[in-house]
Amino acid sequence: MHPTEKKAASGVAERMINIRSPRRNEVACAQCEFHGFLQLFNEIPLELAQIFLFRQRPVPKGETVFREGQPFHGVYAIKEGGVKAYLNTPQQTERILSFILPGELLGLEAIRTTHYQSTAVALENTQVCWLPLNQLDLLGDRFPHFQEQLINVLAIHLAKQQHHFILSARQSADERLAAFLLNLSERYTRHGLGGELFRLAMLRQDIANFLGISMETVSRTFKRFQTKKLLNVTGKHVRLLDIPAMQEIAQYVMPTHQSAP
Repeated sequence: MHPTEKKAASGVAERMINIRSPRRNEVACAQCEFHGFLQLFNEIPLELAQIFLFRQRPVPKGETVFREGQPFHGVYAIKEGGVKAYLNTPQQTERILSFILPGELLGLEAIRTTHYQSTAVALENTQVCWLPLNQLDLLGDRFPHFQEQLINVLAIHLAKQQHHFILSARQSADERLAAFLLNLSERYTRHGLGGELFRLAMLRQDIANFLGISMETVSRTFKRFQTKKLLNVTGKHVRLLDIPAMQEIAQYVMPTHQSAP
């Protein structure tokens, strides 16, 4: 790429970042999983890089980002808010697969299948960034490094999803809920948000669905944890008071890191 063109493409990548200061519940762009894509655009000609500009849009609470079976049209990152991904069962009920938090990607696995594998719904008023990777065929074989990096990101993303499934494999309700909350804490910390005090955007029923226990059991377990002074719940906010004790209950080891790459 000509130096002038490379500089222009780099400028396009930089403009993909929202440089204003983030609000408290909004992830900073440098700590979002989308951030790793930006350097890849430096090797793509300006006219192609402009096609892949991030688009931001609001998704009101209860509205869908995409539906199961819909043709793949791009990958999303949660800038602010939260999303649940679920499948519809033959009985027309939801089976929740995951909760996507600020800074995390949504819909990336559909690159391989060309159709979205689940339905994604906003848990609260949410802001998403959209990268239209359905147009990757425009790159063809001209930029293999770009596609190699995408495959690497996809592998990491799917590995994280598999870890989410492991949470519901624990035996008792105490173990499941403790592991779930510790996992949320670790993910919020990874993206530069509060790990000890965080917002639960999902309903208790959603948590119960995801963990495979009843909503009543979820409520009783929360109360039991509060009685033991393991945590404190105020509205939708949870403060973890004794993380080591919760780790012992959940048999969960939280990784040590400062922020997202």
